[in-house]
Amino acid sequence: MRPRGLPRAPRAKLPVSLRLGRSRLHGVGVFARDFLPAGERLLEYVGERISKAEAARREKRRQARAATGAADVCVYIFELNHAFDLDGDVPGNPARRINHSCAPNCEAQSDGRRIWIVARRDIAPGEELTYDYGFALADARRHPCRCGAAECAGFIVARAQRWRLRAEAKKCR
Repeated sequence: MRPRGLPRAPRAKLPVSLRLGRSRLHGVGVFARDFLPAGERLLEYVGERISKAEAARREKRRQARAATGAADVCVYIFELNHAFDLDGDVPGNPARRINHSCAPNCEAQSDGRRIWIVARRDIAPGEELTYDYGFALADARRHPCRCGAAECAGFIVARAQRWRLRAEAKKCR
């Protein structure tokens, strides 16, 4: 449910410098067609602007679907600011196809109203775009990571929390 007075979700086109393709990480991904320099804004992450309460309701529904074994229970909600989140699970948001990596080549940057995917380093043609989803440690076990990076934590969790996962793993050995 969209709070009254909020506009419908905007749509974004995939720039010609990017393409969708099969990903070794997870189904479909976004790939560079051209050289992309570090610091370049590549794509806006668009979606429906929703209240924090609505975001919590949607997350609860997503978790219920996941418990039944539903196929697509991906998380597309970004925090915009203290009052609103952005649900990117909408048509016309190709940025939602960017997969997670523990060694990402992109990052999400927000100004409190919009979210941009920005190159963290130079990206070569044919390379898949990735960013760190930064999930909370409490949610990590529900999100195994398949990025294959040397520093992969095994689960999708914020970089600042990865040491805790590694410490837990050492205790279990």
